[in-house]
Amino acid sequence: MAFNLRVVVFAIPPALPAIRSDLGLSYSATGSITSLLLLTLGVGSIPGALLATRYGTRRLSAVCGFGLEVFSAMMTLAPPVLWIFAGSSLLAVSIAFAQSPLTVLIRRWFPTAISRATSLFGNGLLIGGVAGSSLAPYLVHFLGWRGMFLVLGAVVLAGVLLWGRLTPADSMAAPGTRLGALARNPHVWQVAALFTFQNVVYYTVATWLPFLLRARGPGYLAVTLLFLNCIPILPLILLSVVRWQYALSSAFYVVSGLLCAVGAVGLLLRLVDVAWLLALMIGLGTAAAFIGSLALPPLLARDERDVAGFSAFLFTSGYVLAFAGPITAGALVDATGHVVAAFWPAVVAGLLMAAIGSLVPRLIARSRSAVIP
Repeated sequence: MAFNLRVVVFAIPPALPAIRSDLGLSYSATGSITSLLLLTLGVGSIPGALLATRYGTRRLSAVCGFGLEVFSAMMTLAPPVLWIFAGSSLLAVSIAFAQSPLTVLIRRWFPTAISRATSLFGNGLLIGGVAGSSLAPYLVHFLGWRGMFLVLGAVVLAGVLLWGRLTPADSMAAPGTRLGALARNPHVWQVAALFTFQNVVYYTVATWLPFLLRARGPGYLAVTLLFLNCIPILPLILLSVVRWQYALSSAFYVVSGLLCAVGAVGLLLRLVDVAWLLALMIGLGTAAAFIGSLALPPLLARDERDVAGFSAFLFTSGYVLAFAGPITAGALVDATGHVVAAFWPAVVAGLLMAAIGSLVPRLIARSRSAVIP
């Protein structure tokens, strides 16, 4: 299911040059497609947590998975400009509604192995992103961007059928969430800030890297996106088998933020010959911070009632605030006429990620609310 939540939506950025060329969009409008995705992912997270308390976590996840397939197909409909924006927003709604309830299932199904289960869930998200972003340039090249959405929608449908058949029966709804109490908890916002900055870095780079490398052809772009999304997974998979509490380590986040900042500076300097190495640095930094921050809600929540709400705040603030990244980058490109200007937000966000990361784990570790299994 984690794979499903990323495979289509992460295929959108590599397809943006073809979509822009076909539909005649400005750079700002093109960047706003990714920004709208992020905004919708954030806005839909808290309603998703509330829906899980009424309709059940496993059932809601299955419905949202089916929605991903339907809305992928809708993005090929006419009028195309309307459905590119509407379809991508509906995709994001389905993802947002499913993400928070799935963290409840992690705590419910794996109560003695939350860190490792969350690591596997996070890596599932990353692998889905790899499949979508790495295959997209080839699918667009051979089938067009509309054909790409139809193929990936079929992949999602297969995943939903497997979810319904292989997961244990679970009709329990998520317990009621205490959103007010969570909103007053400073640790929730500290974790959300960390999640926000890694989102700004990743989505800004993923949106504008295809434009920077367009002249090098789909093969080089696909390889670079592989280093952005796939190669970082290999060392991070080890987090699912070790007992190190990486999510509470300051060094873990500081190194992640610095990797992102240095990689983004390289792209800003138009070092396209080593774009694959810069992408690897950014991918490793953002993926590490993503998995670390994703592990914190089920780890730190006092009980199951708070897991979905904590995760919902994380996703809401993280994605809504990250909305500014790609669209600001697009405005910078329009204003300067240079694609490399799009990477300034990623540089700044990487530095802020390192700064926040140096403080957040120590503050959380001192909290009496931290429950480390």
